[in-house]
Amino acid sequence: MSTEYTPPTRDPARVGYLSWLLHRLSALALVPLLAIHVGVQVYPQYGFDAIYQYNIYQPLLSLTLGIVLLHAFLGVRATTLETRLSSRLKTVIIWLVGLFVLSLFVYRLVG
Repeated sequence: MSTEYTPPTRDPARVGYLSWLLHRLSALALVPLLAIHVGVQVYPQYGFDAIYQYNIYQPLLSLTLGIVLLHAFLGVRATTLETRLSSRLKTVIIWLVGLFVLSLFVYRLVG
């Protein structure tokens, strides 16, 4: 029997397969969305200003924020589940972070 500490991994079985898959898919979705966002901000002279003209920039910005917040929440959730905290404390932390992320997204949509 080994007494050596081995750190936990982001095993899908440990954090849940759906959460694991959503975390990966949100990372993939962020690549083009952030590229569009940077293009609009930095390179409008290369045709990215058309996104403003067709009024799709604000919905894309809201979608980008939503996916960033989802990705952040799932990352914090996976990290929290891998800690040695009690199960009850893990649940409280995940709910608090989830409510905070949700309130940020609702604030963006409403305000």
